[in-house]
Amino acid sequence: MGGPTLPERIEVLAVIPMGTSLKIIGRGLKTGLTHDPVLSANQVEQLTISADSHSCDGDARLFRLGVEAHRLGLAYEYDPFFSLSIARVDPLPHQLEAVYSYLPTVIHA
Repeated sequence: MGGPTLPERIEVLAVIPMGTSLKIIGRGLKTGLTHDPVLSANQVEQLTISADSHSCDGDARLFRLGVEAHRLGLAYEYDPFFSLSIARVDPLPHQLEAVYSYLPTVIHA
């Protein structure tokens, strides 16, 4: 987004209504500085919105692969039995207790 009231073209991060005006919070595309002018309705009309956006026509299979990689990379944080969830085995209760309760205390002792 750019216009005569902005010192450079910005990427809009937030728009906050303030009565009849708008506060636009954005990051400069060249400098990376944050700009947060309060613009009247007339000033908003003078702004130009660029069509420089990322296309969404990529390979869906690669996107899903990336999302799955991130999920697996973080899975250990919320699933204490993560290693078993991907192992395709059916452990018995005493095996779970041995590996996840007893064994860590022996190793750290």
